[in-house]
Amino acid sequence: MSSSPGWRGTGLVLAMLLSVCSSGKATARAETPVVPLAPAASVAEPAETVCDKGGLVDAGFRDAALAALSQLVVHAPGLAADGAVRANSAPGHVDPSGQTWHFISAYQVNLALTEALRVAPGNAPVAAGWLRWQARHTTPTGVGQGVVFDHWIRVSDLHVAPCPPGRALGDCPHVDAYDSTAASALLMADAYLAATGDTALLREAAVRAALERSAGAVVALTQPEGLSSAKPGHRVEYLMDAAEVVAGWRAWARVQQSAYGDRAGAQASLAAARRMADAMRQQLWHAPSQAWRVSLQAGAPDFSVWYADTVAQAWPLLWGVRGPAATDAATAWRNTSARWQGANGWTHRNVDPDGFWWPAAAVAARCVGNEADARRWVARARAAWLAPSGPFAWPFQVGDLRWLFWLSDPVAVVPRP
Repeated sequence: MSSSPGWRGTGLVLAMLLSVCSSGKATARAETPVVPLAPAASVAEPAETVCDKGGLVDAGFRDAALAALSQLVVHAPGLAADGAVRANSAPGHVDPSGQTWHFISAYQVNLALTEALRVAPGNAPVAAGWLRWQARHTTPTGVGQGVVFDHWIRVSDLHVAPCPPGRALGDCPHVDAYDSTAASALLMADAYLAATGDTALLREAAVRAALERSAGAVVALTQPEGLSSAKPGHRVEYLMDAAEVVAGWRAWARVQQSAYGDRAGAQASLAAARRMADAMRQQLWHAPSQAWRVSLQAGAPDFSVWYADTVAQAWPLLWGVRGPAATDAATAWRNTSARWQGANGWTHRNVDPDGFWWPAAAVAARCVGNEADARRWVARARAAWLAPSGPFAWPFQVGDLRWLFWLSDPVAVVPRP
């Protein structure tokens, strides 16, 4: 399936997949109108978990984060780099000739911009430029069809490449997970539509084709048991990826109906979301632990491990997938994160052995009513990310902004006189 020439008939492909696979069924890490034929509400499926947004990040911190995001955007009219968004302000690679390169992760940028559009709709032109950049760099055919692989931009001339000199050829092209990266493109399209109402951009031939290929990539990766594999050559079905794919299908359904008037396709996408959510509950919930397994291939979660075992417990909660019982997703995070408290807990230091921030933990804490921990994390991040010596420095990554903006209130719009 992944090598077929196009995914214009994604709704039909979905319907076929759902009928054939009715027997039941990695995460990507640190890793800006046409009147719709029918209102999106007619096919909308609300998230099964609702987490409040805003209220915890002050306006100064939020605005500094928005400025940091703006500085990561590449403005290069006429060049392939135009519209790209870098993952970090620091170069991520130096080639044998001493040239420096910046890293681009489509997954991370999509996560950041979906919430940036909510708090600052003025980012619509940035999002539009990014959607077009992403469309130009979505793999059109073959292995990886529908996926935007990681790319690099050379600082000296803004040349874009999936594999800069000095990178091991076996590592290129690369992306942590095909399924969650493809799903993030669908989330991006939905967020842009919600913020702007601009269906014209999503109807552009290149943008629509890229999005349809992304949906097709997820179809191709979905296994008979109902979960998606991370990659064609990596048959592992991850909890974190699955939660994002469920959200991606729901988002795509809204785009299909509101932007394309494709009610049948939207219904098929919602069916795919329901089926994967059911598969998560049936196959990834570990009843003895009252928590989620990290993957279909994993055993009981080990809560002495931060990533992935502990962090993974937040993902169904954050992406709106309930457990077998209505309160299971919240309980799983509340119980497992309680083991990471005190002076050495996640609110006081980066407990990830690789040093990553995992701001999603603060949002998850807010989701289960633990606002004090969320506030403590925000205060620590504020002190570090606004440090005059190196604001928003590594290991900060652009994807972290999704969760910071989640805890931020929207920018006030001053009416024109």
